[in-house]
Amino acid sequence: MSIDSSTIPVQELASRVVEDALQSGLQVLPEYVGKMLLAAGGIAVPAGVEIVDVDEVPAGLAGPFAVKAVSTTLVHKTDAGGVRIGVGRDQLAAETAAIRASLANAGHECEGFLVEQMAPKGEEVVVGAVRTEGLGWAVMVGLGGVFVEVLEDVAFGVAPITRDQAAAMLAELRGLPLLQGARGRTPVSTDALVDVIVGLAGADGLLGALPAQVREIDLNPVIVSSTGAVAVDARFVLDAEAEDDATDHAADEAADLGPLFEPRRVAVLGASAKGTNGGTLFIRNLLGYGFPGTIVPIHPSAESIEGIAAVPSLAEAGDIDYAYVALPSGAVAEALAAAEGRVRFAQVISSGFAETDEGVELERDLVTRMRALGTRVIGPNCLGTHSTRGRITFVPDAPKEVGGVAVLSQSGGLSVDILRLGEARGVAFHSVTSIGNSADLTAAEMLEHLLDSPDTRVVGLYLESLASGRAVLDVLSRRADAKPVVLLAGGRTADGSRAATSHTGALSGHHRLWPALARQAGVELVDTLGDFVNVLAAMDLLDGGYAVDNNEVVLFGNGGGASVLAADAMQRVGLTTPRLPDATIAHLDGLGLPPGNGLANPIDAPAPTLAVNGGAVAMDILGAVLEATRPAAVISHFNVGIIQRNMGATHGDVTGTLIDAIAAARDAGPAPCHHLMVLKSDGKADMEALVRDYALRARERGFPVFAELEEAAVVARALVRRGRRTASSTH
Repeated sequence: MSIDSSTIPVQELASRVVEDALQSGLQVLPEYVGKMLLAAGGIAVPAGVEIVDVDEVPAGLAGPFAVKAVSTTLVHKTDAGGVRIGVGRDQLAAETAAIRASLANAGHECEGFLVEQMAPKGEEVVVGAVRTEGLGWAVMVGLGGVFVEVLEDVAFGVAPITRDQAAAMLAELRGLPLLQGARGRTPVSTDALVDVIVGLAGADGLLGALPAQVREIDLNPVIVSSTGAVAVDARFVLDAEAEDDATDHAADEAADLGPLFEPRRVAVLGASAKGTNGGTLFIRNLLGYGFPGTIVPIHPSAESIEGIAAVPSLAEAGDIDYAYVALPSGAVAEALAAAEGRVRFAQVISSGFAETDEGVELERDLVTRMRALGTRVIGPNCLGTHSTRGRITFVPDAPKEVGGVAVLSQSGGLSVDILRLGEARGVAFHSVTSIGNSADLTAAEMLEHLLDSPDTRVVGLYLESLASGRAVLDVLSRRADAKPVVLLAGGRTADGSRAATSHTGALSGHHRLWPALARQAGVELVDTLGDFVNVLAAMDLLDGGYAVDNNEVVLFGNGGGASVLAADAMQRVGLTTPRLPDATIAHLDGLGLPPGNGLANPIDAPAPTLAVNGGAVAMDILGAVLEATRPAAVISHFNVGIIQRNMGATHGDVTGTLIDAIAAARDAGPAPCHHLMVLKSDGKADMEALVRDYALRARERGFPVFAELEEAAVVARALVRRGRRTASSTH
């Protein structure tokens, strides 16, 4: 291939070399061609030359050399004996002859050689990228050798990647200390490695110039030294059948969702006049929830449904803010079209659309027709919308407290669980919307509205589609001051990994891509439904967080074993429990507390200590701690059963006084600090009821309350990470 790459724009160069390779039947770009692309994109590669005979090596190319076979039939050169390193100029003839013989023995023809200057000594790193449906380029970095092949010590990002995001990827590597000089190694330039990642995957990086037929890339290894980073091997995997990615990551202008969350006129399509079905239940839910607007049942023959006058079609219904559609899939488009655009939002509960092969075209037709009429579709294949302010709901006995937590869920059943569990754990909802297939109104578009709405403080997302996650990332990347967003993602197991011809492709499972999306979008990714609801509640109660520059936690409570387990729980989620200053410990020791306390952090205070002054001693203890230290969070944990059964008769309402005293210490503290509380019962019915009362009291005073220390640890981590993001966005 003879191309003067210095005179051709990199995008044109990439198109030409890929087209030539595909016409030659190649599935991988020749290494020297891949390196030509890297060099054109500003990524350093070794000086070298492709030759047929050693006499063609220029005199100005200094050794020692790395010599590699060029063969269109060879995939793994090293395995076939096609690589020699540290070769002197006087050894070239013998080594190239040995390579030819090795390839012949392995059944390959040697067409020539790539002769390159050896890179400076350094650490081996793998940098790669793989196209992922709905996501675009997923980018990987990891230490080479055993670290990537056996330990899978890698981190992913989503292109385009900024320098800060590339540095955050490196920070996730367990082997990062090796790059920084651990165990007597020479530190290497991580800035140079960041240059490589950004040169490949930045806003103006090489990935943006590559045609769709390039599907996977491995730069393995990149040698990173104290002076720079050089890609000494490059593998560009091709697919002749690939077409341009259809995913459009540009977000639509945010829709005005006011009529969805606070509709005045609601139409219900599909309710039965003679029995009970989904539409009928929805009308009952509206009536039971106190919907203040007008309900218009749509039925071709019934005069009334649930005692409400019906009309035969939307043509006679007038203007409708929100239509709940529970018709067979094949009848939906025609029924909605009868309104001629007088329906603002239509939530299509019906299944049988793009979640099945047979329904793909039906869904496409529905969205096309409704868009033309100005009707926006939620779903199809969903359950409905719950709005406390608008008094609409799709569940019976729905929570009624108006709040600031809005949730969008691609799962209908899970949206019910979120409402039920959230109510039990003190979440005050703005809304919960089941969005199903998201064929028209997407999670990203709805997120835009919720971020702008003065009625919401925190947004929760349950997503199963990486494409939806990518669209959310693009929304949040434009909004550094966004409200807290909490993400629960379905399909995060390693089973999402695929067989691929590059390390990057083989390791790019959903269990790695979702955390990459979350990190770059600045959202809090959680693992369980319980954690999802807990973090939403805490973010709402504590107004999302504040700027912090540490991950330190003070633990205060009763039970030596519980304190040890609490410290362990903090460590598992990446938080620390540092020893208090000696002067503070001495001050606490001088308070004249009963014996048996641990005062270093965790602060282990047995029930007799907590009962001092009826529990008001907590103000003295935490007041001194907060005056001397600046932790990101304080977690107070109390076994209410032990405290109240042992001390209640003699010391009164110890737990209640503890809650009030901790609130006073918090409010008097010289710096902001998150306070969380764990209240444990002994399992007996009377104590369970008492704990519920104390939990309500604590929440009224601004404390998120949990039943287990592990739950509090996860929430504390979320608050700390939110605080760090807030701090970094203000600098």
